[in-house]
Amino acid sequence: MTTAFTDAGFRLSVLSEPPFSPDTPRELLPPELDGRTAFLCFIFFVLEAR
Repeated sequence: MTTAFTDAGFRLSVLSEPPFSPDTPRELLPPELDGRTAFLCFIFFVLEAR
């Protein structure tokens, strides 16, 4: 995705992967987490036009 953004003329200024909320019920989280506090669920891109 980052290559597509830069090829389209954008500059990537921020890439963030926020953690899930600590209030999320465990039964809603993937069973593969095994006690981890983060997993890839959302990626936010901030782009700037060049």
